[in-house]
Amino acid sequence: MKLKKCRNCQGKKLSKLFSLGKLSYTGKFPKNINTNIKKTELTLVMCNKCSLVQLNNNYNLKYLYGPDYGYRTGINKTMTDHMKNIMKNLTRKIKFKKGDCILDIASNDGTLLNFFDKKLIKFGVDPLVNKYSKFYRKINYKISDFFSAGKIIKKLPNKKFKVITALSVFYDINDPNLFFKDINKILDDNGIFLIEHADLMSIVKQKMFDTICQEHLTYYSNKIIINMAKNNNLRVFDLRTNNINGGSTQYFICKNNAKHKTNYKTINKFVKKENKMKLTNKKTFLRFFNHINKMKRSTKKYIDKIVSENKIIHGYGASTKGNVLLQYFGINRKHIKYIADRNPKKDNHFTPGTKIKIITESKSRRLKPNFYFVLPWHFKKEILNRERNLIKKGSKFIFPLPSFRVY
Repeated sequence: MKLKKCRNCQGKKLSKLFSLGKLSYTGKFPKNINTNIKKTELTLVMCNKCSLVQLNNNYNLKYLYGPDYGYRTGINKTMTDHMKNIMKNLTRKIKFKKGDCILDIASNDGTLLNFFDKKLIKFGVDPLVNKYSKFYRKINYKISDFFSAGKIIKKLPNKKFKVITALSVFYDINDPNLFFKDINKILDDNGIFLIEHADLMSIVKQKMFDTICQEHLTYYSNKIIINMAKNNNLRVFDLRTNNINGGSTQYFICKNNAKHKTNYKTINKFVKKENKMKLTNKKTFLRFFNHINKMKRSTKKYIDKIVSENKIIHGYGASTKGNVLLQYFGINRKHIKYIADRNPKKDNHFTPGTKIKIITESKSRRLKPNFYFVLPWHFKKEILNRERNLIKKGSKFIFPLPSFRVY
């Protein structure tokens, strides 16, 4: 369904920035090669009033996050380590007491919640909870559905949450102001609401066009998050950046009258950096798009050369972001024979649109490809360390982003 007004300010004037064209839903990994995965337009627009960058369409969430949705947090060491660090940081800030409540929105397989102390009351909400039910055995409350304050209150009335986390999910929300209002209803007066996602500055700076997919409806600048929280009687009191997913920002948010002191120095520093990047200027995104197309041409040229030399290429890591890149770059099973993935649940499934077969890492290694085309490129450090023996034996690893590199 086409967007008629801005998801933030309800402004009706939306200017087109660029389009990746029609792509098959990027989070789907069908079992059958002939399964028809829906194609939708991926067009970025900017609100002329508040400058929010967003997709020009809304999508069917139940279709997006169906049983064939492929992402799982706990499969990756970088992500599990990151979840553990988030737990430690929040535990230092809050100093929990026995019986305090914590909520993870879009809790996936429960990795983050399972790191928290068992003395706490843990609550996970995600449409995939039932799919990953075996990982929720030590989690007190769970809802296999999308978040709303009403659903939480019905399950756990008369309780407020000392910590609420929303990792890589806030940019999936169609009505972010309603989301903030719901948070305000269930957050403790001195609680912390933590948002983490790839921010607009990182996306542009790191050329992370593969973040643009049907799941991610909105692409937030720090300034917009700060103002949106303020408009909903909440306060961003600190910011932190990290390299997760190629570059992400953590927003530490509380109620207006909470005891948490605002770190104005850090917040102002990041807003100043954003202003220098001119993220409200449409020309910034035209340059970004032109650079994407330049990368597309050079990457395709390199891949075509390898194929013409009868070298074998396997993909490395079947991922949502990778599906964006493969489809937009026009790389398919003519170029890549298989994609190796460490999640056994994806074995013998296929990528959407490009229809490349997914196999286990062990099967892929036995086939001894000359090259691996790395799709979750943002885990570069972990991958190069993990596959150092393969590299010693002569296999080369291609990292397409943020700049093309072969190791």
